[in-house]
Amino acid sequence: MATASSSSNELRKKIRLAIILTILGLIVSGITAFPLLAELRIILHFKHMLPSFLVEWWVKVRTAIKYTNDNYPLVLYGYDWLGFAHFLIALAFFGPLRDPIKNQWVVQWGMIASGLTIVMALVAEPFRDIPFFWSMVDAIIGLGAFVILWTCNKWIEALKAKESNFQSI
Repeated sequence: MATASSSSNELRKKIRLAIILTILGLIVSGITAFPLLAELRIILHFKHMLPSFLVEWWVKVRTAIKYTNDNYPLVLYGYDWLGFAHFLIALAFFGPLRDPIKNQWVVQWGMIASGLTIVMALVAEPFRDIPFFWSMVDAIIGLGAFVILWTCNKWIEALKAKESNFQSI
């Protein structure tokens, strides 16, 4: 019996780690939606260390954001909501952090959202003149999140099986 309990505890630790990683990724992503010009200034400070295609892209992005901020700052309010949405999504993952079996649906929903991130990057971004390499960055982030949550979902399934076997003993 101690083995079943310790095995369940190990699964719970792995699940917690995957969910905490997901929450931290969402929070960091949300935070980065706010100080866009400052972030670009920092990145471009190191332009001598970056490939020219990245420098060209980030200069274009900085120019667009600065122009928009100088002339139409209300448009950047959308970035505020983007950051806020990331924080709200992160909050949803506190459910499976507390009770992964009961709230497994949140992990599964996160897998769907991650998969749709890949679709969004590959289908919608070309219509906004986003370079292919940047679409690949977004798709890889979505894929990474999907893999973490898919693995977490497998661990939750294993935990459910172990705990249902344990309860039937």
